[in-house]
Amino acid sequence: MSNTLAVPYPSTARLRVVSRIAAALLGGYVGAWGTVAAVTSMLSAADMEFHDAEFLGAMAGLLAYLAAFLGTVATRRLALAWFVLLGAGALMTAIGSFVQSLLT
Repeated sequence: MSNTLAVPYPSTARLRVVSRIAAALLGGYVGAWGTVAAVTSMLSAADMEFHDAEFLGAMAGLLAYLAAFLGTVATRRLALAWFVLLGAGALMTAIGSFVQSLLT
């Protein structure tokens, strides 16, 4: 008998669960951050008071995070969820940055 401990490799199912949780948390955060940036800058560009625009942007970001989290948990295609979440977050952040650069 050997005294070495057998270290089991993580199963594919465990890796999928961890990847799904990471996509839901991190991808949802990126999407929410982009939504807050885009909504806040667009509402500020529409002559809304900045703090009101910031508050509405934060509310929209919270809803976007919830939708992204639930959508990622429910989807069958995890790679597509990663792509959509990170792509949408980057696009929304770019839109927010562009609109903000037009304001200054």
